[in-house]
Amino acid sequence: MNRIAVTMGDPAGIGGEIILKALPRLAGRTIPIIIGDMKALAAIKTGLPSLPPLSFKGPGQGSPGDVEFLDLGFIDTVQPGISDTRCGEASYLYIREALKLVFTGEASAVVTCPISKASLQLAGVPFPGHTELLAHSAGVDSYVMMLANPRIRVSLVTIHIPLKDVPARVTEEKVFRTIAITGRSLRESFSIDRPVIKVCGLNPHAGEQGVIGSEEDRISRAILRSREIGMDVTGPYPGDSLFHHIDCDAYIAMYHDQGLIPVKTTDFRHTVNITLGLPFVRTSPGHGTGFDIAGKGIADPASFIEAYRTAEIMTGTTRP
Repeated sequence: MNRIAVTMGDPAGIGGEIILKALPRLAGRTIPIIIGDMKALAAIKTGLPSLPPLSFKGPGQGSPGDVEFLDLGFIDTVQPGISDTRCGEASYLYIREALKLVFTGEASAVVTCPISKASLQLAGVPFPGHTELLAHSAGVDSYVMMLANPRIRVSLVTIHIPLKDVPARVTEEKVFRTIAITGRSLRESFSIDRPVIKVCGLNPHAGEQGVIGSEEDRISRAILRSREIGMDVTGPYPGDSLFHHIDCDAYIAMYHDQGLIPVKTTDFRHTVNITLGLPFVRTSPGHGTGFDIAGKGIADPASFIEAYRTAEIMTGTTRP
């Protein structure tokens, strides 16, 4: 039976809480393997008395309907909502253990709870986020960050870089690879035979035919290359009007906020982060660590549940 590795994320965030709240909805078609620290999770559980008692099997010992737990024994007490070196180290260790499971074939996918970039930096981890860390570990140079919910999917050409650096990174090759990886993933992981993809411009009014910028020339060449290999791709379209009517299988946005704003506006609770181009399936909730509400017992597990469901779809465990 398929197993899906689930990392707790930053122990000072809401990862443990949303996992506990989601447990009744996870096990069934797959066996979740929660990777984290049992003492930290038990401490979170004391603040959630309405939930049933913790019940886990050891790794590899579960049957359909069970939840397994890989206890690293690294951290026990945590101050919720605070960036911390030790929490950054723990977050990194959880990810490394999840990678071991997928690389050895013991898990078919990874669902990651949110990590703190500040805590990672304090711990000396040289990656700005999950996406870059996982791609490096997998030896992958071409990868794509997609944000999706039941209504809309958006892939990003650039990710975690300052806005001032975006124009130079929007190259013909980068746009083309983003389109190509998105199209392949839609076919292979979402069973869409001929994906329809629309591409954003970078500048206001998609450059106004060169009046407001020249980056659209590179984007147009990438679209033409995509069409030449048989893909159904059009654009570039103005980013301020493209998402008004959702009528395609995926959009390509040029930078982080251009793509994330429409996704999270249409359905924030069920938005999922998906890394395309890896040799394994990886999904994550579309929100952050929730440091402002950590330890208060009010975190919503909806996005995490959607991330787990999406991982099941992408591994062929269940239908879209």
